[in-house]
Amino acid sequence: MKVGDLIKSSAFEGQHGVIIETESHSPYLDASWYHVVWLKLNRHYALSHNKDWTRHEWCRAHEIEPRDIS
Repeated sequence: MKVGDLIKSSAFEGQHGVIIETESHSPYLDASWYHVVWLKLNRHYALSHNKDWTRHEWCRAHEIEPRDIS
């Protein structure tokens, strides 16, 4: 995945976002992190955060999936 890709959460249905930054810690392992801005909040996910949550977070590859927009 790369900057600009639309993604969805692997854990929460209806949670979609866009990758705005990537960071890799090792060229040999899948240790990449993806800075995601969530476009729509699943209500169960939003309730697990405080009201100050800014709709963005760093995620690992197994926490997000490419979103099919076809």
